[in-house]
Amino acid sequence: MNIMTVDIVSRLHHTSDAPHTVPRPLLQSVPAEWLDTVLLATSEIPPDATMEERAAAILDAAAQVLPGCGVGAVIDVGGDLSTVIPRASHPPGADPRHGRLFLDLPHERVIPLGLDDRSALHLATQEPHVLHEPAIHGFADRLAIALRGALRQGRSRQIFRDQIIQSDKLASLGQIAAGVIHELNNPLTSILAYADYLHRKGERTGVEPADLERLARIHEAATRILHLSQDLRAYSRPSTDRPGPVSIHDVIDRALHFCEHVLEQASVVVTRRFGEVPPVIGVPEQLTQVFVNLFTNAAQALQTQGSMLEITTTVTAGGEVVSIEVTDDGPGVERELLARIFDPFFTTRTDGSGTGLGLNIVRSIVRTHGGQVRAEIRKPRGMLFSVDLPAAHPQDGFRARP
Repeated sequence: MNIMTVDIVSRLHHTSDAPHTVPRPLLQSVPAEWLDTVLLATSEIPPDATMEERAAAILDAAAQVLPGCGVGAVIDVGGDLSTVIPRASHPPGADPRHGRLFLDLPHERVIPLGLDDRSALHLATQEPHVLHEPAIHGFADRLAIALRGALRQGRSRQIFRDQIIQSDKLASLGQIAAGVIHELNNPLTSILAYADYLHRKGERTGVEPADLERLARIHEAATRILHLSQDLRAYSRPSTDRPGPVSIHDVIDRALHFCEHVLEQASVVVTRRFGEVPPVIGVPEQLTQVFVNLFTNAAQALQTQGSMLEITTTVTAGGEVVSIEVTDDGPGVERELLARIFDPFFTTRTDGSGTGLGLNIVRSIVRTHGGQVRAEIRKPRGMLFSVDLPAAHPQDGFRARP
């Protein structure tokens, strides 16, 4: 009766980008030609190779080095487990229930790759002593490192590709929306003109006050839509403005107007705590984008938990910097992720609705304006984003707006 030997090297349950190390020192002597074979195979992996193709290239090289052994891997590809067995390896006989890939080889070593809780390298042999030979043991450790690196790069590239596709979709949607807004302007103008005409005619001819009220509501609603469409067109148009004095309160109000729908969907209560602050130096459209991104980010977080969004503006004692704080009581982020939230393409959303570019764009625009942005985790819950922007000088002719 065969007795299965399974050697679990490590259980790495975290998925941070910090480098993982095999728990044994890599001191075993390994033939250089073995390492050269794997290194060459790794270097020849095409940049657009899939996760499975990356694993297969490395494992095929390892199987050529270790004839008669079973070499394979189980990898997590987008949440689905995929088994990779190279052609040169011993024929597989997978038994997922017992975590084995080679049923007819009684001794199987499993090395978790540290990418997630499920991805692992499998090495199986007929004789137990083979797995513990220093050269093979050391080679397996190094093989796991090479495989982990290649898969991590493949996963990053896949995430990057998915986010580029999502960004392209959003860009196309923006172009379509711009066309729709353009087409809305003519009928809206007609609605306004006829509503105004009928209202004035009704006043002259003695129409029922209730009907006049209805006409006034039609005019008011159409005016609101027209102003929103004009604002959206101005916001989406590439800005050629030079930086100048801008009322930060006007910028915030416009951004809230744009985000009104998503904030209402999340049942968010917005509180303005505007101080008496001077204008800032900036480009209005770009600064509007900063706060649209911050408010949208907060609304998405508040859909699952929390309902408060607070916006506070203050000025430093010297009057040189205007500070805007955007606070919410949502779930926040894990502390170990805080340092990465401004990185491009980083997102905590897994439903494909985020590109991971919003906060990176915020930081880029703020830095271009000579300011800085910071993020803090609030206790007991929530996030605080602080945006500091240089104030305009009094000689520019602008007064503080309360």
